[in-house]
Amino acid sequence: MGFKDVGEVDMLDFQDILIDLLNSLSVVRSLSEIENHQHNTSEKDLVLNALSILISNQDMERCSFFIKTKDDCLVNLTGLSAGEASSGEHGAHSPVTFKIGEGIIGLAAQLGELQNCPDCHNDERFASADKAFAPGSIISVPVMALGELFGVLNISHPEAHYFSDWHIRLLAIYKNMLGQLISNFRLLKKMELHIAQKTKHLENALDEASELKRRYESLSMKDSLTGLYNRRFFYTQVTQSVARAARNGEALCILLIDLDSFKVINDKYGHNCGDQVLVDVANTLKREMRDTDVVARFGGEEFVVLFSQSNSSNGLIFAERVCKAVESLQWIFNQQQVSISASIGMFCVTQQILQEQGEDIDSFIHYADLAMYKAKDSGKNQVAVFSDDLLES
Repeated sequence: MGFKDVGEVDMLDFQDILIDLLNSLSVVRSLSEIENHQHNTSEKDLVLNALSILISNQDMERCSFFIKTKDDCLVNLTGLSAGEASSGEHGAHSPVTFKIGEGIIGLAAQLGELQNCPDCHNDERFASADKAFAPGSIISVPVMALGELFGVLNISHPEAHYFSDWHIRLLAIYKNMLGQLISNFRLLKKMELHIAQKTKHLENALDEASELKRRYESLSMKDSLTGLYNRRFFYTQVTQSVARAARNGEALCILLIDLDSFKVINDKYGHNCGDQVLVDVANTLKREMRDTDVVARFGGEEFVVLFSQSNSSNGLIFAERVCKAVESLQWIFNQQQVSISASIGMFCVTQQILQEQGEDIDSFIHYADLAMYKAKDSGKNQVAVFSDDLLES
């Protein structure tokens, strides 16, 4: 029906128009509020909410939305009847597909214009096979934004000639708002996906940076050949251990280990064989260590051990055990059996030493070095303990 002049409408007509206007305004207002709550929903749920608003405020029997697919077909994404809208329960619907240009729905998509079918049973646009299931009235409205077709809104009622000009004008506004709603939703999801990808890339970059940092720190404190800690790391550990021993009234021992006649192996069998000896000796030292001890490659064929929470007697037993473990190692180089021994110098840091000399790490290592040379001068393959007479000699 069309609009009458104001002078021609009676009070009843005016009340109907006013009610239609209020209902239409409710649709527009409610639809505009959906966008503020769309962030954690799917596109299907978004459209279903929009259809629920429309059917709840207008006297329509059923609303459905046919979404445009990538292969240019129209598939019903979701639908809602008046009964479902009032009960809040949405029944399942069977997928229905139209090609663009096929039927009222396909024609609306093809032409980009609203298609009004006041009497579906007598409309030539309906195939004869469809008439038995056709409603009385249908309006199909293309939903677009910025020239892009998103789908077709389909509104139906069992009665023929049911929809008025008022419905058509409302749907013209509604389909624009729905198109903008879908467009904004897709842009938002695209932006969220882009942000998620960038965030993932950033997280991966941070993980890689952390791994590089860990590797760098590992390289900076470990010997690349033997896998033992290096000289720099040992100084850090012995400084902390001496400070802790001073606080707790404990003693600790420093062992300096030098492989006897190692240069002969390098010169006779080559550096690869020499490297193998260093690796095997390092593994032997690691096996002999307790969890609280620290062993490091001090340089060349020298190793150093921090034997914590131990007095001179225990340190000597440990050092002699290491000496025998190194001596027991065997290799076959150039079809010859090869063995090696170690000279070990030991210095025990006691509370008396700490009180007299303080935490002088360089001196402590120097004392162990002097004892090691005493072991070599005494015939090698043995342990020597530092004594004050070594300073005089």
